[in-house]
Amino acid sequence: MATDKKVTQLDSLTSLSGDDLFMVVDDPSGTPVNKKVSTTNLFGNISVPVNINGDNLNITANTTMVGELRLAEKSTPSTSNTITEGIGYGSIYYDHNFLYIAVSNTAIKRVSLDEF
Repeated sequence: MATDKKVTQLDSLTSLSGDDLFMVVDDPSGTPVNKKVSTTNLFGNISVPVNINGDNLNITANTTMVGELRLAEKSTPSTSNTITEGIGYGSIYYDHNFLYIAVSNTAIKRVSLDEF
């Protein structure tokens, strides 16, 4: 039989796998019930600060990235208007010659890409 321990007395875990579990208290201000959630379910459905939903990753906080950011698909907007293109503010696209950024709700700007 396991002995009761304080959280601070538990062994540390340095990496997570998808089937690792967290304990949560459901409905804490009503009728609280202890439940479990897997790492996959927790991080697959959390909305702040990171939301991973299918193929989309939305970061909704000030974020510092370590490593590389890779944009997988090349895409060239046909106009500089976000409304015409049907894209949102902050969207980033690229092709072989330019990097395109939607800088407002109505404008896309681009910078030239040169070899160095």
